[in-house]
Amino acid sequence: MLQVATAGVTALAQVYGFSDASSFVSSHIETLKGLDNALLSRCGHVLEAVQIGFGVGSDNGLMLIGLGRTLLGAGAMPVAGTASLANPVMMTCAAIGAIHYGWNALSEDERAKVLDTVADAFAAGRQLIKAVADFAVDTIKALLSKENLAELKRMVGDAAATFGRRLGDITRTIADRAADVRNIATGRASSIISALPKRLPFRSPPEST
Repeated sequence: MLQVATAGVTALAQVYGFSDASSFVSSHIETLKGLDNALLSRCGHVLEAVQIGFGVGSDNGLMLIGLGRTLLGAGAMPVAGTASLANPVMMTCAAIGAIHYGWNALSEDERAKVLDTVADAFAAGRQLIKAVADFAVDTIKALLSKENLAELKRMVGDAAATFGRRLGDITRTIADRAADVRNIATGRASSIISALPKRLPFRSPPEST
């Protein structure tokens, strides 16, 4: 567990509307798991599995999101004045998808640079970050169906576009690069993202007295 609130932990927790990582885990993961959409709910289970699987506290869930953000081109943590996704649920799921589709597509040198970036933001060891990423990839394969993964890939592509990237830049496959060209020409929009509300309740409203 990270012993102090690092820049990455603090910045990401605040994006989700929380002042600390433990509050984020107890609320955001439960929000995801409770959604009716199967993909979004299972992404919550992936995040929960990372927390439980390592047994070292809530910071690893945020670190996983930071890693996914880096692969999407958003940076490990938010920076004022840069592009961002308005919906935190979309950000979490797209980050998880980026790890599934992009982590093993990196060269050794690229992976080392990503690890350095995330390690600096979260004051964590590179081996821990790599272990979290590998664990997440295996967990995603175990929990998500083929249909979930197909929808997740579309979400990754749409999220990457927000940060000036395309799906093929992440997966590195010829098929996805060709699809990027077609999607630009047709102006395709992801059905799952357009269906998401602009805001979701991440905390229960205070009880009226």
